[in-house]
Amino acid sequence: MRLPQRGFLAAAAALLASGGAIVAMPAVAAMAASHTAQPGAVMILVDVNRSPFVRQLSAERRTAVSYVNALPAGVEAGLIIFSNHWKLVLAPTDDRAKFGRALAGIANQGNSSTGLGQAIAGAATAVADSGATHDRLLVLSDGEDLSRPVAAGKIAIDVLTWTFDSDDNVAAVRAIAAATGGRVGDPARAAKLAAVMGQSSAPKPVPTRTVTAPTATAQAASPPSSAKAPPPWLLAVVFIAVFGLALMALGTLRPNDQGRRRLEQLAQYGPQQLPRAGASRTNDGKTASAAINIVGRLLQAGKAEPRLAARLDMAGISRRPAEWALLGLSGSVVLAAIVAAATGNLLIAVLVGVFGGYVGMRLLLSSRIARRRAAFAEQLPEMLQLVAGSLQAGFSLPQALDSVAREDTEPSSSEMARAVGEARIGVDLETALNAIADRMDNDDMRWTVMAIRIQRQVGGNLAEVLRNTAATMRERAYLRRQVRVLSGEGRLSAYILLALPILIGAWLFYTSPAYMRLLYTTSLGVVMLAGAGALFVIGAFWMRAVIKVEV
Repeated sequence: MRLPQRGFLAAAAALLASGGAIVAMPAVAAMAASHTAQPGAVMILVDVNRSPFVRQLSAERRTAVSYVNALPAGVEAGLIIFSNHWKLVLAPTDDRAKFGRALAGIANQGNSSTGLGQAIAGAATAVADSGATHDRLLVLSDGEDLSRPVAAGKIAIDVLTWTFDSDDNVAAVRAIAAATGGRVGDPARAAKLAAVMGQSSAPKPVPTRTVTAPTATAQAASPPSSAKAPPPWLLAVVFIAVFGLALMALGTLRPNDQGRRRLEQLAQYGPQQLPRAGASRTNDGKTASAAINIVGRLLQAGKAEPRLAARLDMAGISRRPAEWALLGLSGSVVLAAIVAAATGNLLIAVLVGVFGGYVGMRLLLSSRIARRRAAFAEQLPEMLQLVAGSLQAGFSLPQALDSVAREDTEPSSSEMARAVGEARIGVDLETALNAIADRMDNDDMRWTVMAIRIQRQVGGNLAEVLRNTAATMRERAYLRRQVRVLSGEGRLSAYILLALPILIGAWLFYTSPAYMRLLYTTSLGVVMLAGAGALFVIGAFWMRAVIKVEV
């Protein structure tokens, strides 16, 4: 039977179509298999804000390493960092060594976690560009200063959180996981969260290498742009150690040397304000001696050595000006390192270190001078009583003063010893006593010298004059103490008013560091902080003038 031509052509077309479908089925199956075998991808979002500076980032690194090591073979991992802003560090890749190098190269930056929403959007884009059929995000954060809800998106987001201080909002971070069907876990269980990727994807069986914790070797292998400077806390430890060694070299931490003390006692009879340039004690180390000589030359070039030597002399400190300046410089370096570790701002650390070191050493020296002068003023009536008794016993005035110098009562004995020594080498006794009055800034001593001068010119009983002078000083001291008691309430009020801003500021820095961080991270905050400091100083001097009563 013959088929019509049109029916024959239709049958041939059907036969060819069925044959083509049979031939095409392996290719379609291969394409489907290729599509299902596409590996999954996970983006790890690491919070790099500076609160706290060291602990958070190190904990997040360890957690990220544990998570990536637990991912199934072939699952790609990418890295994003965020704080105030966000940055894509590494696109999804199955090269675990490359991920380890990228993780080792990140560093702290920013002051909050407010860039988390933008980081999630950027992570979703990076995962979409990778072509992965199964994707997931992992957020490692403490929620620093998160006050608004974060847009979560459609990708499942797992969350691991930490709590370091009161302004950490971990609830806002965990809400992201609840909104996307993700999981919230403890950082120690990061490996169990990674198992989710194995349950929902069919990764291709490719060999992978284990990520190791970031070490010095891993950091060295990272690109030069990712190299980090040593952490500030390590610099602080180094500087503190150097400061301790400097103190040991200068003799502060060594036991008292009896021979050295005797030499210093003998030196009080001669000039000690201007030590010979380049001179160094034999028991100083070579490094300390070189540093002291350098600082000494700098002081001489700035003509600051005579003034500093005079102040050290008035304070009764036997150190040379170069030694004192070197100790102050070491203290400034240590203070700058501590501030750098606390704030992460090198400029502020240097300014605080220089200003704090200078002001601290100056206040310490002024405090020593004030205490020594107060002790001399308190001892002066008894000293004059002893001189009057010696004069009445038949001693001359130089001999009576020498008897005071032999007493072990500081600072009156050392000051009288110096006056007697100067008189023995030809200086007029009244001039030597006037020098004591000037060094101690004591009006009572000036009146005593005036009484001695008048007695020498007109004659009279010097012992009786000195007794009357001592009695007057005792009465004035009694009146001064009485006035001090009556003004005690005003002084206590001044102390409280001066301490309140410092204590409240320290408490706020401890409890709400992000709230106070604006004072030193913004230009307006720095200006406000400087203005507050200036007003604080003005107020301190004002209250001091109000409560100070001259007697």
